[in-house]
Amino acid sequence: MKTILSVYGVCDIGLKKSNNEDMILLNDEMFRDGSRQKEFDIGNNIVIAVADGIGGLDKGEAASEMALSRLKEILEKIPDDLNNQELKEVFDVYTQETHKLMSEGMGSTIAGLFVYQCKGFRFHAGDSRIYLLRDGGLRRLTIDHSLRESGGNPDAPSNIITNALGGSGSAFIEFEEVEQPLNNDIYLLSSDGLHDLVPPDIISDTLMLPRTEGFEAAEKLLTLAKENGGNDNISIITIKIEEKEE
Repeated sequence: MKTILSVYGVCDIGLKKSNNEDMILLNDEMFRDGSRQKEFDIGNNIVIAVADGIGGLDKGEAASEMALSRLKEILEKIPDDLNNQELKEVFDVYTQETHKLMSEGMGSTIAGLFVYQCKGFRFHAGDSRIYLLRDGGLRRLTIDHSLRESGGNPDAPSNIITNALGGSGSAFIEFEEVEQPLNNDIYLLSSDGLHDLVPPDIISDTLMLPRTEGFEAAEKLLTLAKENGGNDNISIITIKIEEKEE
């Protein structure tokens, strides 16, 4: 048996924006305005991420593309013998270098999973999120870097971001090893165009629908976000961990 990540990503402009500032990275491919379905062997190094550009029009698009392209380039070159602290330092250097490269008025959130030497790590900056569905329960693994959540102001608008790649001030990335993957775990990565409009219980119910594959769940969640207004770009990635015969 081998452990496989069955991945589906969809990136959509939504209903109210004139352009799509979101972007998705599925290891070797980046895209926006479409969907992709892939399988990855957990024995390989794999990076899966979503970025939500800030800055409007071409600046937001350029920021999300820069955030993901630099991440892809850096992780392709790292050695295979890093410990957890050294790996965290790689992500810290990536964050600071990318933050400085963004021109004035540009910025991007990022959230993703990195599989390295058969271990899983989560990382994020901003308000893009990572969820884990395990044993019928949905758990959010990230706290938004926003005035409302990490800033402790529950009355603040949810879209006031306190940390992102680019923009003014400093930037940081949260990086942590996740629990060992178990068969049938499902991770969900999303930009705020999904989770601001679709509540967690509906997300959980959708992911657990009988016989629902990743692409069906993601497309259903996309439809729900649009039915609830579709005010922002919408990015959704489902990652199901499965054991398959070799």
